[in-house]
Amino acid sequence: MQHTTATTFAIWLLLVTSLHAQFNPLEWFVGEDEDLVDLNIANAVQESEATALLETAKAKLDAGNTRSAERILKKIIKKYPGAVASGDARFLNSQILMGKGQWTKAFVNLQEIIFEHPNYQNFNQVLSAQFDCATALMEGARGRILWLIPGFKQYGEAARQFEQIVRNAPYSDYAPLALMNIAIVSEWEQRPEDAIDALDRLINYYPQSMLASDAYYATAQTYSNLINGVEYDQGSTRQAISYYEDFLILFPRSSYLGEVESNLATMQDLLARSRLNLGDFFYDYRSNNTAALVFYNETITIAPESEAAEEARARIADIEAGVQPITGAGILRKFLLAD
Repeated sequence: MQHTTATTFAIWLLLVTSLHAQFNPLEWFVGEDEDLVDLNIANAVQESEATALLETAKAKLDAGNTRSAERILKKIIKKYPGAVASGDARFLNSQILMGKGQWTKAFVNLQEIIFEHPNYQNFNQVLSAQFDCATALMEGARGRILWLIPGFKQYGEAARQFEQIVRNAPYSDYAPLALMNIAIVSEWEQRPEDAIDALDRLINYYPQSMLASDAYYATAQTYSNLINGVEYDQGSTRQAISYYEDFLILFPRSSYLGEVESNLATMQDLLARSRLNLGDFFYDYRSNNTAALVFYNETITIAPESEAAEEARARIADIEAGVQPITGAGILRKFLLAD
């Protein structure tokens, strides 16, 4: 028994030693002669050379020799990708591209700084420049086809760039701004679902943002735009009502207060009228007064001061007085005679 246990332990020890040799995490990044290469860290000589080239590029830019400066900056990025100066080179190159109106390329250059230089000291400037790129596309900036012909507007690309900004810095002041712009662009492109998603994230993740009230209002408006009429499903109407009601509770001093109250009343009347229509259906076409009364009372509950509620009260009075509804055929004859 002891011999078996000792043998088992020896086999186990051999396996552990073998696995350690193959999967030692300390050896994943460090080789015998290529530790700096694997970690993509420039050595002192490379840092010095990259810095010297960067100063030369800056001098070229100051002298107005942009093309020569671009060549030097690209050389730094390619030859010394791990150098600190490479991050500055990418940033300067992005500024040149922005000056040419090449907003998408500039954004890509800036994104490479975030990926390749996560500790870049001017991160806020990178984020600000990315926001400028996305905003330019949102405002209708176009690329050029064959350097001459204006390209198409790039609202979709603008939305993608704003989304990337949110991922890059979810706790920055730019994140709620980017989400609001995604919503605006999505509305322009008739993608209400994407607009609602962006606004919902703004409301839930940034409730203290100065844009929170605008997000509630815009969400309610977006839902109200999805309403097809009283004959259709009123899910969007209920959502609009919910956001308008939340707005009134959360932002009682807003300058939009009167407009929100008016819009809320319109939505409530619309929802109430949809219940009134159902009541009329059961009253006029099914002679089912019990079902009709349910919907008429629901109409009054939803919007007691609305015109729909007044009509519902009149229908209830007719039912209580024993007034017989006009049948479906009678209604048809009535409309034909009116014509």
